[in-house]
Amino acid sequence: MNEHEFLQELKKRANEQEKLMQRIFMPKLFLKISIWLGNHPMRIIIPLAAISTLILRSILGPSYYSFILKIFGKL
Repeated sequence: MNEHEFLQELKKRANEQEKLMQRIFMPKLFLKISIWLGNHPMRIIIPLAAISTLILRSILGPSYYSFILKIFGKL
């Protein structure tokens, strides 16, 4: 494949990706959210972990710690 064919292939793929982005529901909102989450993933991961911990502790009670040790003890 020479340079001209390679550039044509890149242009073709870029056009296909742009068409795909146009078909996505609310592409501007999706783009902003994905960029924000890509730059600040801990803003979602840490609160999600805290909430899931509270929910699991309320459901499982004292056996929560042994459950977590069974999961992560084998890693």
